[in-house]
Amino acid sequence: MPGSQNREDINTEDVLNYINNRFGVKVENLDKFNIVEISGDFWLISDQELPDLDYKTQGVRFVRDTGKYLKPTTYGLQIQGEKISGARIQVTREELKTVLNGDMVEKEMEIGEGYVAIVYEERVIGCGLYKDGLLSSRIPKGRGKELNDMI
Repeated sequence: MPGSQNREDINTEDVLNYINNRFGVKVENLDKFNIVEISGDFWLISDQELPDLDYKTQGVRFVRDTGKYLKPTTYGLQIQGEKISGARIQVTREELKTVLNGDMVEKEMEIGEGYVAIVYEERVIGCGLYKDGLLSSRIPKGRGKELNDMI
C-alpha cells in the first residue's frame, strides 16, 4: 500500500511526499503550517503566534503513522479540502450514509488502492480506504455518527 515504510525512517519530508504523491497537495499549500512530529504522528501547527488562551493542542493531527502505513486524518484532509486533486472519491448521499454506518460501497475507480478523500457535494468529508473496488470510511465513529445525523 502507498505510504508503507519502516517507522524509523519516517520524517516530515516523507509525509509531504506522501501527501503530494497520493493527494496532489502541493508542498507550497502547507507553507502556512509547521509540520511537527509528536509521539509518532505528524501535526499541522499554525505558523502564527498563538494568543495567550487555554487550549488542549496547538494544532491538528495531520498524518498518523500506523506502524505499517501513513494514514491521513479526517481533519487533516478537511483542512486541505479543495487543494486535494488526487485520491478523491465522490459519493452520493446514500453512499455516504452507507460508509458512515460502517458498511462498504462498491466503486469502480481509476485510482490506486489506499487512503482516499471522501467527497460529498464537492466537500471533503473525511478519510476513507479504497481497496478491491470497495470504499470504506476511516472517519472516527463519533464524528461519522454526527455527520450521518446531519445529512
